[in-house]
Amino acid sequence: LHCTRPLCLGRRRLSSDAHMRVRTPFRCSPHPCEYEIAFVSDVEGDLDYFNRWVAGSRCVAYTGSDEAALTLTHARAYFVYGGDVPDHGRGSEQLLRLLVGLKRAFPRRVALLVGNRDLNKLRLTSECAPSDLARPHWSIPAPHWDPSAPTLSQHLEQVAAARGGGATAASCDCAAERLRWMYENTLGCPATFEARRAELAALRSVGSATGDNGGGGGGGGGGGGGGGAAPPPPPP
Repeated sequence: LHCTRPLCLGRRRLSSDAHMRVRTPFRCSPHPCEYEIAFVSDVEGDLDYFNRWVAGSRCVAYTGSDEAALTLTHARAYFVYGGDVPDHGRGSEQLLRLLVGLKRAFPRRVALLVGNRDLNKLRLTSECAPSDLARPHWSIPAPHWDPSAPTLSQHLEQVAAARGGGATAASCDCAAERLRWMYENTLGCPATFEARRAELAALRSVGSATGDNGGGGGGGGGGGGGGGAAPPPPPP
């Protein structure tokens, strides 16, 4: 088992970068079979870190120099991802595509576990839907678990004050700003909006991504902004 963080297996504790072979006896054979399992978790969009992990793995490798796809290195290699794909780094979408591609290539030898940072993005499918975006901004409260967090209206007022030129909370109310507010104040990842903006701008080969309603990068902070010809999203 190749792992990058401490892992408990029964009474045995594996330290960072530990390796072990798992021997599983089969009734049909008098000889045990050897398997190698690679494990990594909590990459959180840090593609440089993930690339370093792949470089040191005996089970997982890139298929080519362009690092566009992953493969398992031998017939008895398995891979487990422990959860938390997105958020802090600027490679969340690329990492997600790599992991889903590997799962599709080896559906029975790859396991993708879901972490809190993956699960909490499911709310974006409803809160960024047109029906919910049609709700008045003043009707959306602050998160009840954080008394210091601003309401959506307070966030929009701050945005309007920064823009100047007669901007108001209503004129600044758009899908991108609602998504920014959610990331910064309700999802515990204040840097994600700008990280996703930068990643989408790079993937779409543009100088910058806009934060306007329906624009490319702001809405792409995770919830699906629409501008530009983007590749189809991976399945959930």
